[in-house]
Amino acid sequence: MSTLCAITNCRSVSRALCYVCHASLCREHFDDHDHSYNPLLKSLNNKVKDFDDRLEDLNNEELIENCYEKLDKWRDNCYKTIDRLYEKRCQEIKRRFHENIDRRQERINQLQTKVTDLLQEEDITKTSINLLILDVESLEEEMNKLEQMILHIDIQPLTLDKNMITIEEINTTHFNLTEITHPYYTVDCSNNLSKPLASNEQYLLIYRMQNLYLINRELTPVKQVSWSYGRIWDMCWSSTLNRFIIMAHYKVFLLDTNTMSIEPIETIFRRNWWSCTCSNTSLYLSTYEHSSSIMEFRLQPSIQFVKEWKSPLTCKRDEFIKDIIYNNETIALTIFNKKSFRKRFELRSIRKFDYLWSLELDIHGECHNTLRCCSLPDNQWLVADFDNQRLFHIRNDGKLKTIYPYSTASWYINLFTQNILVIATQKSINFHKI
Repeated sequence: MSTLCAITNCRSVSRALCYVCHASLCREHFDDHDHSYNPLLKSLNNKVKDFDDRLEDLNNEELIENCYEKLDKWRDNCYKTIDRLYEKRCQEIKRRFHENIDRRQERINQLQTKVTDLLQEEDITKTSINLLILDVESLEEEMNKLEQMILHIDIQPLTLDKNMITIEEINTTHFNLTEITHPYYTVDCSNNLSKPLASNEQYLLIYRMQNLYLINRELTPVKQVSWSYGRIWDMCWSSTLNRFIIMAHYKVFLLDTNTMSIEPIETIFRRNWWSCTCSNTSLYLSTYEHSSSIMEFRLQPSIQFVKEWKSPLTCKRDEFIKDIIYNNETIALTIFNKKSFRKRFELRSIRKFDYLWSLELDIHGECHNTLRCCSLPDNQWLVADFDNQRLFHIRNDGKLKTIYPYSTASWYINLFTQNILVIATQKSINFHKI
């Protein structure tokens, strides 16, 4: 029995079977049906071509240049660490060698003086001669030992943990702060003083109970040093100097993570400082005053003043700069207008402070405390709203991505490694996995 065409209202007998959809069709409708997939195929083909173009755009070494830079910095810092140890041991060898020589030279000089004195004396006693002989024999014994003495150096091979450098693939579009309500680790800080944060690839630096602590990636305090230079307003890391920079009210200091020594930077003049950040070549300090300025200091060969960026380039007449953060050849500013109480986040180029974009922040209040920020992966940003207990997540194009509520007022924020967000509050320092 003949089968009719599967097309509705067609009374023709089917002449062909479509092996794709298994429909029986007449000759006329089969031709139409056979070509019906062409638009879809063309659309899919265009999509595949688009994927090819996008992949070609991604096949660009510049996209991973930042990774190379981090590895280069790590390698340079390792070289510097080895050089420092090498110089230290060289100085120790030289010191020990000259101490031995100088000590014997002093004995020789003393004996020569004794002999000269005895030669000038008229009454030389046998006792004096015997004592001199004993001294000479003692020195001869020391000289024999010295001639046979060598400095032995026991050098252990340098062992590197392969886990010192890990490579992870991070999807920046999935960067999510919705689960930060409860920290997985907390450091108690009972006083109400500000708790600035700074980090490098290895350590997080915190200020707690008049002490500075270095916390490693396992969140274990590994080093500490007493701080006696007054309130700390901000801190940042300089990979060029391989030091943390600590900003007190009127002075700026360097912290060596190896020795935990603290030294004032004498070339930085006295101002009412508020925030700090570092590029590879310069240190930037903002002032706490109306029409805030930003000072630039060259890092090498020594820290020296370069120029002052003033209002209206930095901010307007009745405005304060509340924070500055360097990232990828740009500098971010959070700005508070004293008259209108308006706050905004602004991004500038680092070379000439050229305006790139800004975002008005829907933050109410007079901004008595801080308006701190930190950089996120893919040139994104996070701003802490202290007064309203919120976090503003800003995209790399200057658009607001999300506003996250937080359980308490956030004072300082810092991204330690790629997946630990550290938030300092009035009572604690909280660690969140993201």
